[in-house]
Amino acid sequence: MDWNAAREEYIRDESCSYRKLAKKHGISLDAIYRRSKAENWKEQRQQIKEKTITKSLEEISDKKARQAKNYNDMVDTMTAKLTAAIESVDPKDTTAVRRLTASLCDLKELLGIKSEADSREQEARIANLRRQADKEDDTASDIEVIFAAGPEEWNG
Repeated sequence: MDWNAAREEYIRDESCSYRKLAKKHGISLDAIYRRSKAENWKEQRQQIKEKTITKSLEEISDKKARQAKNYNDMVDTMTAKLTAAIESVDPKDTTAVRRLTASLCDLKELLGIKSEADSREQEARIANLRRQADKEDDTASDIEVIFAAGPEEWNG
């Protein structure tokens, strides 16, 4: 019996059970159970599972960090190009000025930058929604329950 192969199979394959190993290798369930207990197969399986999860999370995190860095690099490149274009534009070329203005607005949106006017408008909308919600709360009527039968019938 190749105990190392059986142990590796058990640790590697979550669906593998002692019963399956016993049947596959033609050995008693009790023998497999004793060996696995002596060598801590269950703990080893759990350790491998935790390491796999940790490694997967690290890979996902690294990928997201690379994507964020690439995005930031692209924004920096666009900012530099836009700056150069603004410095070289002829102020009399209104079409070019409009395009650059639109590009600036797009870049501002990508960066999540809000003007003071945008912030004030958003605050005003929120305040208006709160006033409407408060008004609805004030106008909510009480619920009145009327029983069809008289009080004598309920007192039995």
